[in-house]
Amino acid sequence: MTNKTYAADPTRTTIAVHGGRQVLMNTIFDLLVSKGFEIQTDQRILEEYPILADSHWEGKKGDLLFKAEIYPAGFKLQFYQEVVTQNPNGGYYDFDKYQKMPYLIRLQFIVTRNAVCNLLEAEGYTNKAKPQFKYAMDKVLFSIRDSCHFEEGQDTDGYTPEDYNNKDRDKKAIFNGQMKYFRGYDGRLRRGIVYHNLNNMWWVIVNKYEYRNVASFNLFDVEPGQMPERRIQRKTIPERIRVQKLRDKFKLLGLDYGLLDEGHIQMLRSHLTHEFKHFAGEITFNLSPARKKDIKVLKRTGLQYAVIQVDGDYFSRREAITFNANGFIGFAGWASDYNLLPFANAFEKWMNWLTEVIEVTA
Repeated sequence: MTNKTYAADPTRTTIAVHGGRQVLMNTIFDLLVSKGFEIQTDQRILEEYPILADSHWEGKKGDLLFKAEIYPAGFKLQFYQEVVTQNPNGGYYDFDKYQKMPYLIRLQFIVTRNAVCNLLEAEGYTNKAKPQFKYAMDKVLFSIRDSCHFEEGQDTDGYTPEDYNNKDRDKKAIFNGQMKYFRGYDGRLRRGIVYHNLNNMWWVIVNKYEYRNVASFNLFDVEPGQMPERRIQRKTIPERIRVQKLRDKFKLLGLDYGLLDEGHIQMLRSHLTHEFKHFAGEITFNLSPARKKDIKVLKRTGLQYAVIQVDGDYFSRREAITFNANGFIGFAGWASDYNLLPFANAFEKWMNWLTEVIEVTA
């Protein structure tokens, strides 16, 4: 049975249909003609390669043009324009055809593309083009989950790859969601939140919209005393630095997994809920419903691991706070520095409460 798929990327002007036949292409041509397109045999192909003329077409509606061809594995339509071009041979040969389209031509193309895609969907075809994301975190998480190495149900936060792929410059283990430093191509010191890519390469989310792909041996930590003297003085501590201090404080207070039980984790959830209600950020947070598999506590040794997840305006079940089995405590590794604030506040208040409870019950 033919795999009925097509590819129509939102930022490209090609519609490619896998396994499409002449009957379906004729149906699309009829649709385009009904919308005002004029379609004919590709005149250049007819003149230079007449033997291929029966499989190549061209069409236009005002300034919006397209070329189409059919081949054994399917067919494709390539839309373009000749108003704003860079290639001396014309707009059909330009890269970034979508980006070069003037505004009104682009709108006309979008309407046309949507009509063709709706027709294909009605015929039982599925769009296999990769989705486009605005934010760097969403792009990186999609790349991880789209990888052939990702197993469904695998938690990206706190995940540790093989030892030979997760050692930084100083031979320290790297965990997803950590903040690490690296040197840019210009030699400047940069930092970001890391997620494992493939082999020893790590995605580094530098800011809301920007990310890099950096080898593990180029990542490192910087202690406060090692920072260059010339730097911008901040009035507040960045949240990513603050959560590392909270991890350190957790150990300094003598806290460990063996002291924790399910009731303690439930209290942390309560603190998170309270912080979410008073957080004036760009995302509205709500705790994801707790599942039985999210926590494991043994009578003799205490907490083994715990996963607390959060839902947002456009996502569900991302990491809130994770007590990983390897001892690493993860804090919303996907979040921007500002959106990390309620998670850090909740954990700090929870630790203060926890030390009082332990002292009372000791």
